[in-house]
Amino acid sequence: MALTTVAIPVYEHVNEDFGESGYMNVAAKLYMLYRDTDIDLVLFTGNSRSLRYGIDFSRNLTTNFEIHGEYAYLTDLKQNYLGPSGVLAGRERSVSRYLFGLRYLTENDITTIIEYYHNGAGFSSEELTAFYQLVEDADSHLADTGSDLIIQNAKTVSSMGYNSPNLGRNYLYLKINQKDPFNILYLTPGLIAIVNLDDRSYSISPEIQYTGFTNWELRLRYTFLNGGTFTEFAEKQNKNKLELRVRYHF
Repeated sequence: MALTTVAIPVYEHVNEDFGESGYMNVAAKLYMLYRDTDIDLVLFTGNSRSLRYGIDFSRNLTTNFEIHGEYAYLTDLKQNYLGPSGVLAGRERSVSRYLFGLRYLTENDITTIIEYYHNGAGFSSEELTAFYQLVEDADSHLADTGSDLIIQNAKTVSSMGYNSPNLGRNYLYLKINQKDPFNILYLTPGLIAIVNLDDRSYSISPEIQYTGFTNWELRLRYTFLNGGTFTEFAEKQNKNKLELRVRYHF
């Protein structure tokens, strides 16, 4: 067993973006290995954010097959959102977040990870549609009148949570990669897919990684985004994306 504790002060110029200032917050994690299952118990308390706690686990059912899960409960979470009429409103509620996943490794080094994630603090499809409609109206208003008033309003709403990653409520995640295919050393091709199960939009990212140079890592990834009008992945700022990452370790 292992206990880890953390003190998080939030004062002027110290962790100001964490939450309400003027408070000392405390977090703790208790780790234990129980009957070949790794378990973490996590707790956060303090006045900068509301009370929240959770648990996670990981267990190998066989040598090549693992299951894992996470659960978190957040109390009195304050949130702003757009209603169907486009009017900004506020709410306070307690929500759950949880994840369940499987990991399987084949004999020829193909690793497959599949996970379901529920974000109780996320926005519904209707609330996301209202935000994307606001952005569309702001763009049309700017083109017609030259005024950016509605755009400034959309920026304000975006900063209230609509610009965060995984802002929906239900997701499916899939990752597949193979180490050294066809006996090509240091090469790892893979595929990552994320689906928003509520609005059916998705992202698919094939990639290839090479680590054949000492202390260097090269990664090439192409991300394809698709979905209907006013859905999460269809409304990203970019349509598709090509990335080349070069990492040096020292």
